[in-house]
Amino acid sequence: MSLRRIVKTTGALMSFQGINLLIQLLLPPIFLRHYGIEAYGEWLTLAATVGYLSSLNFGLTWYSNNQVAIFYNRGELEEANTIQATSLVLLLGIITAISLITALVFVLPVNQWLGLKTPQFVVSCTIYFLGLQVLARMLFGYFGGTFLALGAAHRGTNWTTTQALINTLGTVALAFGHAPFSLIAAQQMLTLVFFCGLVMVDLYRKGPEIFPRLRYADPKRFAEILKPSGYFGMLFAANFLVYQLPVMLMQRMLGPTSVVVFSLTRTIFSMSRQALSAVTQAMGPEITELYGKRDWPRLVRLYELSERVVFALVPAVSIGTLIATPLLMTFWIHKRSLYDPYVCIVMAVISGTMGIKEHKYTFQTSSNEHSDLARVTFYSYLIMVVLSIPAIHFFGILGFLSLWFITEVVQVLVILRVNERLFANVAKLDHSPVYKLFLFMGAATALGWWFAIQDVHRSLLQVASIAIIFVVVLLAISFPLFGLKEVRTYLRDRQRTASEILPN
Repeated sequence: MSLRRIVKTTGALMSFQGINLLIQLLLPPIFLRHYGIEAYGEWLTLAATVGYLSSLNFGLTWYSNNQVAIFYNRGELEEANTIQATSLVLLLGIITAISLITALVFVLPVNQWLGLKTPQFVVSCTIYFLGLQVLARMLFGYFGGTFLALGAAHRGTNWTTTQALINTLGTVALAFGHAPFSLIAAQQMLTLVFFCGLVMVDLYRKGPEIFPRLRYADPKRFAEILKPSGYFGMLFAANFLVYQLPVMLMQRMLGPTSVVVFSLTRTIFSMSRQALSAVTQAMGPEITELYGKRDWPRLVRLYELSERVVFALVPAVSIGTLIATPLLMTFWIHKRSLYDPYVCIVMAVISGTMGIKEHKYTFQTSSNEHSDLARVTFYSYLIMVVLSIPAIHFFGILGFLSLWFITEVVQVLVILRVNERLFANVAKLDHSPVYKLFLFMGAATALGWWFAIQDVHRSLLQVASIAIIFVVVLLAISFPLFGLKEVRTYLRDRQRTASEILPN
């Protein structure tokens, strides 16, 4: 377990999430100012028409990068090259076929189907360039993810962050000039292609032995790769079930105001949870390497220590965001009236539960032992969506959120059992920290409940002060409750050992 790599990966992920946050905060007001509400709505509609393309690689990139890293760290370079090249052939086939099919937009009356006022040719060009951008992003992710095998996952993330920054700056510049949407889409696509070339050059210089070469491809192994990749595809489809489909149901059953309240509240909690996500995702490369080397003692140690860190942060992040939401809504969208304390309360416990789940399932997705996880996640969300139709009808947003919370709890309990099977032959996992966190979150939420309701009548200064106090107190309790002293001691010992072996 390399602490230095974990720190580098965490820093890279935090930078990437910072850029994503900037994009979420920056682009909407700029587009609204220079294009207006109706035109910006058309841009979002055009972007949505190609969003489904991102799922067409069926998790191929994710599976391939993990498997290549596993074989590479076992010293099985030939097997790593075969999996890598075969996956690349499949990916290039998907990209070629879909790019040809997408060209049909030039002969179809898409603007009439979507009810757009933008001229047909501009609509066709915009959709085509946006579609090519999604396809190019698959290739970019494939090459960037290969750094995982070299123990330099942060390098791929840094390239992704840089590309996103340049892409955003180009989009902002064109938006200020009121450029046609087709030009914006073309700029985004060309920027991505350019950076894809840079990543390929960097990968070849950093690890020529792991640079993809098509001559190693084995068509007989297509099925072997597609099946586990399909399980990653189920995870992508599950995201649609939990994030996009409920919005459509609420739009149809409750109207746009409820959709706005739900979407903005969910976005705020998702953004605040990014700190937890960075810590969790940073473990991914280490899990893949340790699993590839079959270093089970260190993998179990990583599981236990990372659990303490994540669990100590979950209450402070979730309840702190609950208290601070009126402040965040006021500064971000200048609409404090959209703050619904009851929606925020349930969203806080959902966010906390998801923080637990994301930590646990990282050990499955990073080791390619994800088939059970994929089935549980997909089918539980599918059941949730079906049940949410009457729940939304009778109880509105809270009806859906209650089902969502129950689903997340069920998933956590099932994933704990899946983790047990992963470590079955090497260690018996202690789940008491999970149950301890559930109890602590229940008590913290009960206390935050009253403050969240009263936030409606407090000044922003009072809201900010109470949120800070909550975060400090919850962190102070979490530190001893989840044994962070042991984590601190471990890090100190590792640092001392490293300093002793360095030459004077």
